[in-house]
Amino acid sequence: MADDGDKKDVGRKGMAVYLCTCRDEIGKRVDTKAIADELRKDPRVVSIGVHEALCSREGQEYLKEEFRTKHFDRVAIGACSPNIQGLIVNRALEEEGLNKYLFEQVNIREQCAWVHPDKRKATSKAKSLVRGAIARAEKLVPLEDIDIPIKGSALVIGGGVTGMQAALDIASEGFKVYLLERTSELGGRTYKLSMTFPTHNCGICCMQYCKECVFTPKSEDVLQTKNIEVLLDSELEDMTGGFGNRHAKIRTPAGTKEIDVGTIIVATGSKTFDPKRIPELRYGNPNVITASELEQLLVAGREKGGGLKRPSDGKPPRTINFIQCVGSRDKTKGNLHCSLVCCTYAIGQAREIKRMDPSADVYIHYIDLRGPYRGFEEFYIAAREEGINFVRGRVAEVVEDKGKLFVRASDTDSDTLLNIDSDLVVLSVGQEPADGSEKIAKMLHIQTDIDKFMKDINPMFPSEFRRGIYVAGTAQGPRGIRYSIEDAKAAAASAVELMKRGKTKFPRIVAFVDEQRCRGCGRCEKDCEFEAIEIVKDPKTGALLSKIDEVRCEGCGACAVACCNKAITVNNFKLEQVEAMVRAIAEEAGSDE
Repeated sequence: MADDGDKKDVGRKGMAVYLCTCRDEIGKRVDTKAIADELRKDPRVVSIGVHEALCSREGQEYLKEEFRTKHFDRVAIGACSPNIQGLIVNRALEEEGLNKYLFEQVNIREQCAWVHPDKRKATSKAKSLVRGAIARAEKLVPLEDIDIPIKGSALVIGGGVTGMQAALDIASEGFKVYLLERTSELGGRTYKLSMTFPTHNCGICCMQYCKECVFTPKSEDVLQTKNIEVLLDSELEDMTGGFGNRHAKIRTPAGTKEIDVGTIIVATGSKTFDPKRIPELRYGNPNVITASELEQLLVAGREKGGGLKRPSDGKPPRTINFIQCVGSRDKTKGNLHCSLVCCTYAIGQAREIKRMDPSADVYIHYIDLRGPYRGFEEFYIAAREEGINFVRGRVAEVVEDKGKLFVRASDTDSDTLLNIDSDLVVLSVGQEPADGSEKIAKMLHIQTDIDKFMKDINPMFPSEFRRGIYVAGTAQGPRGIRYSIEDAKAAAASAVELMKRGKTKFPRIVAFVDEQRCRGCGRCEKDCEFEAIEIVKDPKTGALLSKIDEVRCEGCGACAVACCNKAITVNNFKLEQVEAMVRAIAEEAGSDE
């Protein structure tokens, strides 16, 4: 085994190429041996090998030993995803002394083996991609990571249970937390609930409301924690700065408050679908209500006595119809996604109605029941045994006729059409992104998905890739209370870990300026959405120059496109590097025709 002196061998030179069969996921469609044999003729390649799993422990040890003995200084890899397994492979070589920026990996699994059934064509394409990787790797230059200091304070946006839990967890580690809530109170929708799955039947817990539940963070704890500064009736107005030190401007009742924070938890939550968007359901009739409004009626029935009373005349409803998926799983009238919690809360409310009045007829109209939690099946069976009627099929409309309501629906199990005289109709509305969340996402440069919820970065990626911004709870999609709280804990733990370190390293794949070509026109500054570029005067010549803040820069390349003088490019994405890769791919592809 080589000693530490070998790891720092300045005499290293040459290219190494390694191909992965991915335990035959690649090997059965790509002839890696044939590619290796062909590349051995390339004078630039000092070492070449084929392994069944480069990202495995054995594969990493193999690469380390190759680096110690073959004395190469740059690597081209043909394997699977560069953004996941590629990080593992690169890290193994970096531990032995390879500069991680002299590493190039191409994806010959998803881009070749998995998409081309013809082995010859898949192999030919894979060889072209690897040729491109070699050409690009040959022109890569060694770089060092950016050292980024992390300020020891956090901003939590959203004062629902997710935000409160995150704030409590961060504050408990000794860090200052600013908890921002745009309404006048903490707790969100959870604090308006009296029961949630699975605690409907857990005895003591159900004698209390959800905000008093042992599993729910308490507003009293938040307000009494010294490290937490609660900002109610407040909204984020502006955010500047970059990873580790961001400057926020917050509109409060007392005026604008400015703070500096190192990490941010986005817990903006969700809102419920507005059923007025589906007029045939007749929301607006006093006896057509949402599940949230039913919850308040159930609370009043328990606290004041007398059971459930319908809004129009205060009489107990005899026939109650729940309509599921209102605004969910319907791309023409609502949203395509399932809102996850509607089936569980509807069944819970239906069971509560039956407890209050066992003689009531309760129907739940559903497309199919979805319960993504353990215990849901038992929950559903218990509801059926208590006499709740489950009707599979869509509801066409709610009809108003002579002061009465009729629910017209199909029953696909019996292949019949129903016209049910109903005293109360409950609309199980789904979840949508909260108002204002799109503004927050844009301000913090968080991508949104097709349903407009915020995207969180793949958890396989290093936490630094989030740049100190974490999305938690229903801000990133529908989920229940306990999973939102778990999200909050995970996000808070990541933020705390980053702030405890006080600094981190980040890849130097950022833009840089060739000052000899820059003429200070300002186009790059105008086009940079991250405010990472500033036009300044050169103190020596007085000429205008573009200066880039590496911490703020996201390496997107928009400035390079805007630059009319080709003075800006991104590290290791220089024109000659990319051009060499493209030429090698094209030439190899042409030679196989």
